Amino acid sequence: MLADLRKLFRQSAIYGLGTLSTKLAGFVLIPLYTQNFSVAEFGVLGLLEVSAAVVMSFFGLSLYSAFFRWYWDQTSDRKKESLFFTVTLFQIGVVVFAYFASLPFLEIVSRLLLNSPDYSNLIRLMLMSSLLQLVLVMPNTLLRLQEKPWLFTLANVVQLIFSLTVTVFFVGYRKAGIEGIYYGQIVGSVAFAAVLLRFTFKNMVFHFETELLRNMLAFCLPLFMSGVALVMLNVNDRYSLKALGNMADVGLYSYGFKLANTLNVFLITSVNFAIQPMIYRMMNAPGNKRFYAKLLTYYTFGTMIFGLGMMVFGMEITKLFAKRIEYFDAWYIFPFIIYSIIFGMMKDVATTGLSISKKTKVIAVTVVITWALNLILNNILIRLMGIQGAALSKTLSMLVFFALTLYYSQKVYPIPYELKRIALMLTIAAAIYGISLLINPLNVIPRLAIKSLLVASFPFLLYVFKFYETVELDRIRGGWDKWRNFGLLSENLKRLVKK
Repeated sequence: MLADLRKLFRQSAIYGLGTLSTKLAGFVLIPLYTQNFSVAEFGVLGLLEVSAAVVMSFFGLSLYSAFFRWYWDQTSDRKKESLFFTVTLFQIGVVVFAYFASLPFLEIVSRLLLNSPDYSNLIRLMLMSSLLQLVLVMPNTLLRLQEKPWLFTLANVVQLIFSLTVTVFFVGYRKAGIEGIYYGQIVGSVAFAAVLLRFTFKNMVFHFETELLRNMLAFCLPLFMSGVALVMLNVNDRYSLKALGNMADVGLYSYGFKLANTLNVFLITSVNFAIQPMIYRMMNAPGNKRFYAKLLTYYTFGTMIFGLGMMVFGMEITKLFAKRIEYFDAWYIFPFIIYSIIFGMMKDVATTGLSISKKTKVIAVTVVITWALNLILNNILIRLMGIQGAALSKTLSMLVFFALTLYYSQKVYPIPYELKRIALMLTIAAAIYGISLLINPLNVIPRLAIKSLLVASFPFLLYVFKFYETVELDRIRGGWDKWRNFGLLSENLKRLVKK
């Protein structure tokens, strides 16, 4: 199991470079956005971003999930290349149909979404960018299935360079507004496709597998429904804020969410890229359930450390990237968003049993229940607490989502998850964050010093509360003895990469 975890760590680090390069453009450009866009305009961007997620979910059909499942299925073992051709061609057909079928309705969508028909061209660019990214999903998925993280990283670095350059040019110099962001995304996607063109055709056999596609679509139907509902769950906050508040509320919330969501973008997405193929590959391996249980514990531990740092330094992070004072109050939603992301990560891991057992209908039911709950909570909490109410609603909804998923998954595929240890981590982190709030009035240097000590105290407090098992303490001591000698640092790094 340790060998699998080491491999997971290595591949997560490499995929992290790839996803970092993909998302770094949006992160690095935040100061450019806050300098050139008012809070209300940032709200427009926020609504367009969540609408893009809806578009990709709806027209993606969750086909990549079936591709994951069938790629390792023994019934399609000798049809991998034709299977890849089939799903890619089908996805392209869906994308072309979706784009041209949507064109007559752009003005209507502009009125409904942004209260004006003047954003029709902007919505067209958003649609074009989203659908183009959908075409790239299958080659992207194949890279993960074949465990080619370095090629994945190369393609994403190229995408970053093109996207960042074009966006800075149009937004910063040409003052093209939000349209400039989508120019950069479209050009970046084209560059990504160009890098993977040879890889894509090399792994294709031009034979359309009609029967396999029919089975995959049947498998996808509940996943598609749950996927759309899940995306709606994730974007309810922005839509609800627009309905119950104003565009400035959406903008402030979107800014805070974008910063806090870097935990998901840079860490969780990277690990998930490596985890998903490994989960399916190990589903028949001996000791797989213990691996899944430890995976949730260690995954939560690592995520919580980074999440705690972001919560404690939320005020400083928010002010660092904002170029206008009206963005500063966005840090109030940080703890809620961070915990909602962690519960979402835990839910994804807990879904393992349902996915292996092919109980995808259960996944759909839990998503719909959580979505309905989130709508109700938004309607209540946003009226009471504004943007903090929207963030709290997301946290509570994702907690319920995790609980439902865990309950149904354990009924069909029991896994001995270490829930008490996980609860201890979440509780101690919340307590540390609560203490950090008392430090905010201090001057910058003592404030930063004390907050750093608070974050660093997290693993030691876990030790005080007897979190670690004996074997884990032995591993920690062994790792300390191994890595504290800086003279052997180069040798240790080489050994880590080769294992």
